[in-house]
Amino acid sequence: MLRRISVVASCVVVLALSALPASAATSSIHVFSIPGVYGVRAWGTYYQTGIRVRVSVCVEDTAPSVYGAAAVGVAFDSSYRHHDNVSAVTIGYDHTQCHAMTTQYTSHLVVEALSGYQNGKVRQRGKVTQIY
Repeated sequence: MLRRISVVASCVVVLALSALPASAATSSIHVFSIPGVYGVRAWGTYYQTGIRVRVSVCVEDTAPSVYGAAAVGVAFDSSYRHHDNVSAVTIGYDHTQCHAMTTQYTSHLVVEALSGYQNGKVRQRGKVTQIY
């Protein structure tokens, strides 16, 4: 299990580095964790790409009793009037999923994780956290 986690984390970093344009190669990648709920581990990264920000979120279902897990990141402009979002969803124990987006909204990033039942209802929501 720890090997799988380290492989996933390595893949995310390699993917993020390979997607960098030449002008942003010196930009630092910021890693964050998303406050989890029972049976869910969630994390992500962000980095500046010129006038845009590349955001990725990942989620892992870590408990057999949890049917599904999700993580979402929402990037806002300074007035919170416009936004883009990225989400990752996985179903089944010991599964991991990652998704990424590049957005023009660089003022705020808010993230949350949750778990769900098989009938589609939310089992537990995590704490909404502002990353920047």
